[in-house]
Amino acid sequence: MYNQFVYTLMGLLPPLLDASPEALQARNAAAIAKVAALLPVGSNEIDLAVHCVAARAQAEAMLRLVRENADDVALVIRLNARYGSMVRTSLAVHGRLMRVQAVRQKREAIEGAANQDARALHIAEQLMLTVAAPRAGRVAAAGGADRAGADGVSLNGTKSHSVASETIVSQRAANGSDAGVLDRVLRADRADPRLANWDLPANGRDRPGRTH
Repeated sequence: MYNQFVYTLMGLLPPLLDASPEALQARNAAAIAKVAALLPVGSNEIDLAVHCVAARAQAEAMLRLVRENADDVALVIRLNARYGSMVRTSLAVHGRLMRVQAVRQKREAIEGAANQDARALHIAEQLMLTVAAPRAGRVAAAGGADRAGADGVSLNGTKSHSVASETIVSQRAANGSDAGVLDRVLRADRADPRLANWDLPANGRDRPGRTH
């Protein structure tokens, strides 16, 4: 994950006047240090930090172009407008990152919330990987490679699919949307003979994501 975001950051940074390997390495190291200084945790925060630093670098490139084209008044005006736009973008992304981090830190302070978030993240990643590489998922399932989640529930079988369905739908129900969908999904799961020996909650009120 971190490697991918480093490549993304390098691709978003403006080109250098000095294209030597030393200058490129120094530029990249400075950008990575700026991202790390924002203390991102998880892919969402890292993505925000990368775009924040990249937008500020683009703004600095606009200032350099202003100095290089000081005699062209019309171009200077356009470059200054672009500079202001990139600075506002960087500040907006930085503010968003701060809010996301505040929500995460608040949830981490709540007993059990961190475990729920980690479990939901693991399930979401596995489901998306299955969609991205369905053939690989079928081969792993045929070979009996049954990967278990943090709570010991299989993520390759029908049970994991049902858990993910319950998690996603219960979260939507907790937000006041799709009323009644949770109960219908749970009834469908209980009616599935493959899940006959699996203990499911009687209704959405037993789910940790449901608010009272």
